[in-house]
Parts: sequence; structure tokens; C-alpha cells
Amino acid sequence: MNFSFNGIDHIQLTAPLGTEKEVRRFFGDVLGCPEVEKPSTLSHFDSLWFDMGRHIIHIGLDEDHHAEKRGHPAFDVQNIQGLMDRLDANDVPYEEDFNMPGARRFYTYSFFGHRMEFLEWHDKPDSLKTLKEKKEEE
Repeated sequence: MNFSFNGIDHIQLTAPLGTEKEVRRFFGDVLGCPEVEKPSTLSHFDSLWFDMGRHIIHIGLDEDHHAEKRGHPAFDVQNIQGLMDRLDANDVPYEEDFNMPGARRFYTYSFFGHRMEFLEWHDKPDSLKTLKEKKEEE
């Protein structure tokens, strides 16, 4: 092949049109993600962008918003307990899940009904590592 994937550049979720204040509170104030200025060529779109470490998340403001219950982003975090403490302090409910070997993780549906997963790997099984991760370990 004459091409390869570098990874996911960004993801987009939707929020109801007119909820910019709530979006900024959740991603900016609660999760601590800096807002990213969109390129001027995209400024006419109703959306907000946030820096989530290795990726940018786009939140499209949509009058026909529908929450995604099954398909979901999963965010790799450092110090998941600190994040859980932060959510507790802001009354953001979540459900811890113990089914992923090698990771501590939880889900929340608090962002306009979207399922969002947060996890921290402590012993990622080889079967779940990408080829790039395996090569970096050599």
C-alpha cells in the first residue's frame, strides 16, 4: 500500500443549538479542556472546538440534535481517579465499568445524552495494542 493511517484527527459530537454556555461549562470548566479557535474559513459553522490532549473534539450545535447511546468516543486519560473526583465535585454522574482487562474506565451520559467513555490503561493487553504501539515497545 502507498498510504497509512496516522490515527484519528478529531471527532465530532453534537449538542442542541443554543447550548454554547453548557458546552463550554462541560468541556472547559468541568473537564478543563481549552477552547480552540476555529479557522476563519470554518467560522460560519455553529460549533465549538476543544483541545483534549492528542486530539481536538468538535461540538456541532445542531437544531436536530440526537444523542448517541451506543457509538461513543473513548478518551484515554492520566489519573482517572482525579477526573472522577472532578466529576463528583461538579455533580456529573458516571458509571464505572470493570469489564476491560488492563484498564480502569467509566461512562457518562451527562453531555446531552451522549455516551462518553473515559479510561486509563495500567496493563494494556497485547491483543488491544496497535501495530504502532507494539513497534514502539521493541
